Amino acid sequence: MILHDGISVRKLIKGSAGFICIALAWIFLVQVVDELTPIDPISNPSPPVAMLGLAVAFFLGFKNTSTYARWNEARRAWGDIANASRDWGNTIGTLIQTNGSPIDPAVRSELIERHIAWLNMLAYQLRQPSSFGRTRRPWMFGHKPVSVKDELHKKPESWETSQLETDLPRLEGKANRAACLLSFQAQQLSDMAQRGEITPYWHVALMDRLARFTTAQGQCERIKNTPFPRQVAEVGRMFSWIFIFLLPLAFNDERSVVAGTDTSLIRTIVIDWLTFAPVGALVCWIFFVTERVSASMEDPFDGDVTDVPISALCRTIEIDLRQITGCGVAPEPAKPIENALY
Repeated sequence: MILHDGISVRKLIKGSAGFICIALAWIFLVQVVDELTPIDPISNPSPPVAMLGLAVAFFLGFKNTSTYARWNEARRAWGDIANASRDWGNTIGTLIQTNGSPIDPAVRSELIERHIAWLNMLAYQLRQPSSFGRTRRPWMFGHKPVSVKDELHKKPESWETSQLETDLPRLEGKANRAACLLSFQAQQLSDMAQRGEITPYWHVALMDRLARFTTAQGQCERIKNTPFPRQVAEVGRMFSWIFIFLLPLAFNDERSVVAGTDTSLIRTIVIDWLTFAPVGALVCWIFFVTERVSASMEDPFDGDVTDVPISALCRTIEIDLRQITGCGVAPEPAKPIENALY
């Protein structure tokens, strides 16, 4: 997630310099062909190109709205996880037995540590590359992909170090380890209720809190395992490039700024290109960046600079839980990398 001042004009131009050069070169080529040859594919190209640009703008607006709704749903799911986790910490930290005494500190610590392990496990599962996800971009709004992958829950070390030693053998061979950890929590609560350590009321109440985690995990997995509709993504990209390809034709209607003078043909082409090409390249660049904005929000859990910062959220939740319950030492908050949280 890009923070304030994370995007600057300098970074945008630096990241899209190659595209801008291609757009300028294409406009120059079309202008040379128009001046040196009798080819006139469209007698009055401005109206159809303008109509195409309007249609592409509407379509990209729809695509941006759809991808932002997808990104926002992912962020809200993790917001629910954060709120429910604090509720879990408050409940476990003040939970009492049937005789009115606090629960065993070792049991309280186990329930909190396993929840922190579940957070890291869920983040790891969501960060794994999907076979049908989009191709990772080498550049996104001036930011390059970071290389510290264990800090972004890309490697198994990100969840193995947080697991309880008694849970590691039981997780081997499991396809959905995060769901198994919630099952372990439910089993421990059931054992406590059977031993009479907690009342049936608290057993039901704690199971209801676990159900909130299960629901949030299901929401995240639905977003992760359901690719953004390719017909929307690819058609939007295709329309954008068609418009960028046809835009230079609209300048065929423009009169030369040196018409009626004794300026040579080559000089006329260069002067007209310097006059009209910057505006054309700017319009092309705006459509290019608009399409990239929507593409950047298609898969909000992949770990790109624009995705939901689930690694930072895991760290924040862990800090809150440890400070609320007093279990363990709270780590340092996640720090931004080049004005972005991951």
